[in-house]
Amino acid sequence: VREYTSMHKACFYGRCLGFQFSPTLRPFLQTVVISMVSFGESYGKQQSGLGMAAFSFLTSGKYVIDPELRGAEFERITQNLDMKFWKSFWNLTESELLSGLASIASNLVQLNLTLTIPPEPLRLPLASDPRLFASVSPPVAHWGPGPVNMRLISYELREGQDSEELLAFSRTEAPPISLSLVPFGAQKHPPSPWL
Repeated sequence: VREYTSMHKACFYGRCLGFQFSPTLRPFLQTVVISMVSFGESYGKQQSGLGMAAFSFLTSGKYVIDPELRGAEFERITQNLDMKFWKSFWNLTESELLSGLASIASNLVQLNLTLTIPPEPLRLPLASDPRLFASVSPPVAHWGPGPVNMRLISYELREGQDSEELLAFSRTEAPPISLSLVPFGAQKHPPSPWL
């Protein structure tokens, strides 16, 4: 444990960040770490939320250009800042500014469905011949078959996503479908060609 605490960890958060993951995941990890170190630099200064966001945005460029600086700053943040920093950083996504930017930069979610699939075999029609069915057995873990909790999120309402059969699996503690985001008279798109 003593060896771990004295080891320099900055190299893992600089140029080598996310080397063990798929290359498609690395830009996302870099974005999170750059956001975190930029926010950490302005954290504790008496600024408004907008001022802190602007300062973080302006200082993020140096962490994009210099991965070693990013790694060193990330190591400093993880070792020295308190729990209030982590709470305020992860709550940034709840701010009105970022949620407004997200609605500008990306598609709105039209379907947000919370499902619980029971531990029973599912019979699904084949795409090539809907009269024929394939049976999918339930997953089995250490304790035997159990229900699978999942969430179906789609930016397009597709054919069958609001069917009675699918809504029968929806969990009761959350609203089953976010119809408030679906425009009135929204056209249903055909099933995904990738299924």
